[in-house]
Amino acid sequence: MLRGMQQNELANDVGLTAAAISQFESGAGVPRGDTLEHLAVVLGCLPAYFMRPLQPGPSAEPFFRRRRASRKRDLGRAAAYAVILSEIASCLERAVELPELRVQLTSRVDDTTPILEIERIAIEVRESWGIQDGPLPNMVRLLEAGGVITAAVGTFDMVDAFSLRMTTRPVVVLCSDHGAAARRRFDAAHELGHLLMHETPLHANKGQEDQAQRFAAALLMPAGQIDPWLPRRSNDLSVLEEGSRTWGVSMQALLFRARILGAISEDSYRRTQRRMSAAGWRTKEPVELGPAEAPELLARAVLTLPEAGSSLEHVADEIGLPRRRVARMLRVPEHADDSTSGQVVQFRATG
Repeated sequence: MLRGMQQNELANDVGLTAAAISQFESGAGVPRGDTLEHLAVVLGCLPAYFMRPLQPGPSAEPFFRRRRASRKRDLGRAAAYAVILSEIASCLERAVELPELRVQLTSRVDDTTPILEIERIAIEVRESWGIQDGPLPNMVRLLEAGGVITAAVGTFDMVDAFSLRMTTRPVVVLCSDHGAAARRRFDAAHELGHLLMHETPLHANKGQEDQAQRFAAALLMPAGQIDPWLPRRSNDLSVLEEGSRTWGVSMQALLFRARILGAISEDSYRRTQRRMSAAGWRTKEPVELGPAEAPELLARAVLTLPEAGSSLEHVADEIGLPRRRVARMLRVPEHADDSTSGQVVQFRATG
């Protein structure tokens, strides 16, 4: 799945039948040593990958913010990436103490949940996590400080972002690798909403996406604090620019928030949209927020491995993947390792 291959394609590449591959997967058949080596070469892993104990799988399907052109194979590849990233994180955690997991399903909502309840959940998160009033300093760091395994990759261009609930720690993958800073922040907040409110994705149900969007907007732009930066008229573009720069959100998100909170009329909202379109701001806004927030928890954990008597090579061997591939997934130099002190190291991300 991670390689984006179908069963018959793998069979052709290793000179077997699809039935033989199916028997390997089900456990009805066992590949010979040379077949195992061939499989490993084609799939870009080590033979040890197939001989390690089975790892706990996802406890639910991924929450995908998919695009219309998304194919089932592409989505399966993305989900497999998140699963393996979770396994790597679990291996790291045996040597390095990651932040306590605070992101758990605590506020189950359904299609009958009032919008005001979504707003309340976002406010409660700010209060219970000790987030000060005003703009969030770093939304991606907040996810990591809450114990979420987070990655930013440009590999999966058929989705904006997705999250996967594992039996160990949830995983969030932000797919706009070099995207706008505002978009990265909103995507991260959106996926946090899914992890806190939705147990499993409901297919063809737009309601969950709308709820996650509402949560993200309320978390990043709390109703009781954002009011001075909300436009009141269609010519308040300077207010939108200042609000975007101050709160680290897009002008479009701020305008939509103004509409939802009733700060701007429906007519003024539409006129403002037209003015932004005419200025070309619907595709590229004039406010530059700097580089997008980048995950760093796993990369910093890898750099801590030597103090725990472990190494990147040890992690790669335990997972059964080439060291270079694991380094790419974690966004670290291939040779970030080596030591012998042999102790468990406490490591925590900062908010």
